[in-house]
Amino acid sequence: MPTANGAAAAQGQVGVTYQWDPQMQAGIDDMYMKGNGHPDNNHAHQISTILNDFLSRRTKVYTEVVYQRTNANAQALISGIVEPDGTSSGPSQTIARVGVLTRF
Repeated sequence: MPTANGAAAAQGQVGVTYQWDPQMQAGIDDMYMKGNGHPDNNHAHQISTILNDFLSRRTKVYTEVVYQRTNANAQALISGIVEPDGTSSGPSQTIARVGVLTRF
């Protein structure tokens, strides 16, 4: 649905997850985002991978890597970066994250 100035974006996404034993799981995801002619007909391609090590039913350790590439006229911005200056200075951006997740 377009905004007040006529801008709109569409995205397509496909991914696969494989669990080779009860403790280890890996996944890969591919996303393509495309805007219309307002403002600049921008598009971006993003690939993400994740590896989960389930330590228990409630706790896991994970490693995630995300890479995004935009058209030459745009700056990459991976969703979820909360820094005010989190936008890349160029058309590509990569982030890596290692974390622990516990459910209460």
